[in-house]
Amino acid sequence: MRGNENSMDRFLILGGLMIDGTDRPPIERPAILVEGDRIAAAGRREDLRRVKGARELDFGDAVFLPGLVDCHNHLAADLTQKDWLSRLGSTDAELTLNAISNMSSDLRSGVTTLRCLGERNFLDMACKKAIESGRMLGPRLVVAGRSIRSTHGHGFLASPFDGPEEVRRAVRENIKAGANVIKILTTATVRGQGEIRSDYSKEEIFVAVEEAHRAGIRATAHCIGGVALEWCLEAGIDSIEHGYFITDREIDLLIKRDRWLILTPSPYLMEERLEALPLEMAEAFRRGQQEAGERMAAAIKGGVKFAVGSDAIHGRLAQEMEYLVKLGATERQAIIAGTRDGARVCGLEQDIGTLEPGRIADILAIEGNPLSDIQALQKVKAVICRGKLSYSQQGCRMTSRSK
Repeated sequence: MRGNENSMDRFLILGGLMIDGTDRPPIERPAILVEGDRIAAAGRREDLRRVKGARELDFGDAVFLPGLVDCHNHLAADLTQKDWLSRLGSTDAELTLNAISNMSSDLRSGVTTLRCLGERNFLDMACKKAIESGRMLGPRLVVAGRSIRSTHGHGFLASPFDGPEEVRRAVRENIKAGANVIKILTTATVRGQGEIRSDYSKEEIFVAVEEAHRAGIRATAHCIGGVALEWCLEAGIDSIEHGYFITDREIDLLIKRDRWLILTPSPYLMEERLEALPLEMAEAFRRGQQEAGERMAAAIKGGVKFAVGSDAIHGRLAQEMEYLVKLGATERQAIIAGTRDGARVCGLEQDIGTLEPGRIADILAIEGNPLSDIQALQKVKAVICRGKLSYSQQGCRMTSRSK
């Protein structure tokens, strides 16, 4: 069952367990009352069954969680496809069709909010407008527009800008186009010999952050570590993406500055991604695989604030959260990273990320308890996004009746 037609003004959903995204313990036999696109009440079934005038959706023993927040992705790219590199050169029309298909996969997997960190020709902003106007079905989008790199720097999806004034202009053009966040790329993704170099000067980094903050929006940086990370933190950057080779000293700096690290494990840890890379590139990732895993684990153990993203694969955020657990996070930490803390990174914590009264009704129903088996997140039974039943599994035991 898919589509906007599955919306009701007032309904009560029933399940077997609710993990609400807060620090409270799970609630057995929960009920969530949805009015319009907001949660009106959430708690024990016994306390809410007497609500009058509400339709009732019974999902049996399903476990409810907040809709997932993918904090790092790209709409038009899927890096598990063998020909992904050539596909990046497709026309804007073809890229848009890719984006529509990819967002559908994301939504069906439980992702109700997606932070898109770079597309060609502001494709992400067009998709955001289409979703918000009801012309397209997809997750809520937080968009960066064009990601910003140096001419010689990394970034297949990024646009080149050199020197402080060009960087300043790029940021301002993104803001004018409707960017919610500014992304700069400061390092490569794989590690070469010696120290990790910065592709941008300290002045260029400072300008990008300053211009974003002047407009009241956040700034983030693709950065695997090194001097660029220190410059970004000194400039007041809001978050660091990836951090694959972050040192203990840099972990301490992140904690001291109280900044976010967005962990994206799969580029190094998912074999399917590595097999889709050109041979030389795949070998470079494999050489760094062990160290990248160790450093991500060190960041988690060290107490860095972290959220999670899937970075150009789709419908697989639950697998990224499983990687977090393999890297040392508890199941609860992984769930919080993919819900409440993802909302905080996006600046949307007053609207999404938890199942509490007043929040937007983004609700994921799954089979099994992810607190004991994180893989349960991959067993999606239904997705409610903005108070609308956007997806339900065929054969899902669900009844509907008026109270």
